Amino acid sequence: MAIERIRQLLGSDFSKSLSVLLSGTIIAQAVGYLIAPILTRLYSTAEMGELGLYMRLTGFISAIATLRYEAALPLPKLDGHSYLLYRLSYRISFIVLMITSLVFVFMCATNFGGKFDWWFYALTILGAASIIVVNIGTNWSVRVGQYGIISRQKITNSAISNALRWGFAYLHLSTFGLILATFIGHILSALEFAFSFGKIHEKFNKFISKKKTAVLMRNHKEFPTISLPHVFVDNAREMLIATFIFSYFSDSIYGSYNHSYTMLRLPLTLIGVSLGQVFYNRASELHHQGKSMMPMINKMLIGIALFSLIPFGILFFYGEFLFAFVFGKEWGLAGSYSETMSIWLMLNFIFSPISALPLILRKQKVFFFMGIVSSLILVIPFWYFPWQYGRTPEVFHLCLQVVSYVQAAWLLVTIIIFYTYALRASQAKIRS
Repeated sequence: MAIERIRQLLGSDFSKSLSVLLSGTIIAQAVGYLIAPILTRLYSTAEMGELGLYMRLTGFISAIATLRYEAALPLPKLDGHSYLLYRLSYRISFIVLMITSLVFVFMCATNFGGKFDWWFYALTILGAASIIVVNIGTNWSVRVGQYGIISRQKITNSAISNALRWGFAYLHLSTFGLILATFIGHILSALEFAFSFGKIHEKFNKFISKKKTAVLMRNHKEFPTISLPHVFVDNAREMLIATFIFSYFSDSIYGSYNHSYTMLRLPLTLIGVSLGQVFYNRASELHHQGKSMMPMINKMLIGIALFSLIPFGILFFYGEFLFAFVFGKEWGLAGSYSETMSIWLMLNFIFSPISALPLILRKQKVFFFMGIVSSLILVIPFWYFPWQYGRTPEVFHLCLQVVSYVQAAWLLVTIIIFYTYALRASQAKIRS
């Protein structure tokens, strides 16, 4: 009922595209979350924590490898120009992956990598390459309105990786099995996008031009110069948090934290990402046409805020009990973390669909500054508190409380600021 209400609020054209994305996203995420109570009884919190670190690392590499040019694919007016950015994204990412591979080889040769074996770094590079293919392919599909392929790859990834995690548990492969299953899921989900590259190249290869590519790079220079540092800071922040928790506390505490964080982001992964992808496409069109984005933004914020009250409210009051009941007694601690983080991640969920506004309104500099502040809010307590108060589970929970409540207040400020920017832009277009 809630999803249907949101669809009615957002309008028929928007809902048609959204329903395609949501259907695939919901199926894909449902598979993962239905099997989660089984996996949490087959793998320890420490093993799940090491999987979380792997996913953070592959996400970090894939997010910066294209210099963010793939995020610009929906923006050019001509498909041929968008193809040049598509091709450029692949070429840049190949160079970045080669450099990263050399760094990993050096780390393995000098034993600088610590507790992780060579296979961890090999699967990290290959997994990041697969995610890059998915990211570029997803933005191209958003550009051309092919939302079905986005849904299919999500279902493939979730079904394959979770089935293999289950099977590998009975082979006692522990952390290696978790990471291998995740990698295979990424590889298979990237295949459809990889196969479509040839067709896209054949259709648009006549547009290939170094001069035009250089012009497009200059026209969209805010992506590598502003959006990339923002994404770098966001992902580096997640890596630093994981590193601090592993170093100052334990892999088991990180496993509980990461599991809680992942569960709280369930509405975001089920709905927010799909809403954001469709919003980016529709809002870009409205902006190009000189029309106001405010009706869409208002309906979206109201709908998302209403939808979020029930799931996040339940977790705020009963998180520890629910986690222990659903995932096993070992995960009760993760439930207490979810109670602490619920308000923060509810506001993150509300903001996520309109997070593309800085790209559309060319306000990346402001967003970058706000991202820096957000990252400092998140990282400093996990670095400072262990040195000041000790490295106990109680100190970790204190860090999490400080981070969650301050971050919630900062997200509320962020929503207000970008709503104001969008309102001013719409008023300016109406006057002109």
